[in-house]
Amino acid sequence: MSLYAVPLDGDLTPIAETILRGLGPGDVIHLSGPLGAGKTALVRAACETLGVAEPVTSPTFALAHRYAGRIPVVHLDLYRLRDQPLRDPADLLGELTGDALAFVEWPEVGAPWLPPPTRRVLIDLELDGARRFAVDGDPAPASL
Repeated sequence: MSLYAVPLDGDLTPIAETILRGLGPGDVIHLSGPLGAGKTALVRAACETLGVAEPVTSPTFALAHRYAGRIPVVHLDLYRLRDQPLRDPADLLGELTGDALAFVEWPEVGAPWLPPPTRRVLIDLELDGARRFAVDGDPAPASL
């Protein structure tokens, strides 16, 4: 596991580049952390790194967004499924095709049916105003 700290208003591009290293279509990244920790901000930085030109927003109400970049990106946010479980997760699983790199926020909600992650990222907000990132499945860390 690799650990990183970034100021709350700091640039997430270096951590996004590190997390993306060696990944491509078919890989799945699970993002966990409290509300407001920066999960969507990290996905936004990753999408910018991958050349996504359109605005990257939280898919909390849509559940899934798909973006075109150098490789396609799928962004799932399962937060609202905590209180409204899916009757049939097959529809949402259909978004996790092998042609795209997938980011899944709140993966613990979909644990029974989600595919295993290539990487896990846990984000915590610290009292000193920093975001702490713990990355499992990380290749050799870049110097941040």
